[in-house]
Amino acid sequence: MAATPALNAVSNIHPDFSTKPRGFKLRTRLAGWLEAYILPLGLFVLLTGMFWSGDRALYHRLFYALVAFPAFIAAIVRPTLLRDLADSVIGLPFLVFSAFTLLSIFWSDSDDGVDSLIKRPLYVALLFVAAIAVRQLQPIRGRQVLLAALATSVITGVVYLTLFAPAYGPGARLSGYGALYNPLLTSHVFGFFLAIAIAAWVERRQAFPLPIVAATMVLGMVIVATGSRTPLVGITATVLWLAALSGDRRGVIAAAALVGTGLLVASLWPDLLTDRGTSYRPEIWSDTLRQISEKPIFGHGYDHPLEIYLEGIADAFRDPHNMILAVLYYGGLVGLALWVWLYGAAVLACWRQRHDPAVFICSATLIYGLAASMTEGGAFLSRPKEHWFLIWIPFALLAATTLKSKHDGRLSRQE
Repeated sequence: MAATPALNAVSNIHPDFSTKPRGFKLRTRLAGWLEAYILPLGLFVLLTGMFWSGDRALYHRLFYALVAFPAFIAAIVRPTLLRDLADSVIGLPFLVFSAFTLLSIFWSDSDDGVDSLIKRPLYVALLFVAAIAVRQLQPIRGRQVLLAALATSVITGVVYLTLFAPAYGPGARLSGYGALYNPLLTSHVFGFFLAIAIAAWVERRQAFPLPIVAATMVLGMVIVATGSRTPLVGITATVLWLAALSGDRRGVIAAAALVGTGLLVASLWPDLLTDRGTSYRPEIWSDTLRQISEKPIFGHGYDHPLEIYLEGIADAFRDPHNMILAVLYYGGLVGLALWVWLYGAAVLACWRQRHDPAVFICSATLIYGLAASMTEGGAFLSRPKEHWFLIWIPFALLAATTLKSKHDGRLSRQE
């Protein structure tokens, strides 16, 4: 009988597989099956489920069933996955940051139960395990998942634009459909995929690869239709990062394309940049900093209620619209130092492994999310939602790709 992909992966890792005890064989088969089939499906659902699930609760349940639980079982059956997580560039910074965040519950006044708060960093850790397992043991499957998710985002973008076209007019904004119902949050998800498309374009030697160009145009049009400026900040930073990372003619072309696109958007849709002013961002940030100054060292504690009242507005803002300020508010300067360590380790690894195409492309999502979160966001540790496309999904991709690159380097030196 022909060997399955799962068993092929197993035999590559364990050449003496046939000599192992029966219990070991069963556990290894289970891990191989999860890594070859269930976890790739789960990652695809996580990346695309916001488009088609139609319900946040269903999206969460799918994550638990297809990513979190299988990753938990895989980590038990194959403990080396936990070692790989700890050995990844963001493993230790993430674990320390999560530990401090959970410790801050003791001085927080959260409305949620402790058990609910403890689960959130666990969900992120299981996402990392899932990404590492697929990338380490099923690298081709991992690339297929990302490509299929990108294609799904483009098809969804075409559908969204078609549905939105009859309502297009002055002041109209594409809010999204199904589980996506807010223009800004919808732009987070599509901006993530646009960053991947642009990075793939820059990485390619071909000047105008038609599928990537088409994908970039569709995703860019969706973001313009949302009327959100946050992804424009993120994409600008992404292109500049890719230009610096490539260090050749491709980077110059990317930067020139950014300038040309910016001028085109400003001329065709000037209201996109000026119509809503600053959207109260300076006022929100100012009051958030005032509240941060009350407990600057250790912060107010994880998930402590935040209320920002502005003159002339009856309802309170409950989001600082800046992830850095959110970390400062909840974790103080200690939490911010750990947050900087987490990002610093990831950015440094991207720079060192910039010649690896997978690292090059995935690094674009990290920079996009980092820049976009400067004007939006506050829930840095939460259940799966749009903000994961700015923070934890990019980190998971980089944990897997940089670790794979590191392991490949070790093997080449041994040979």
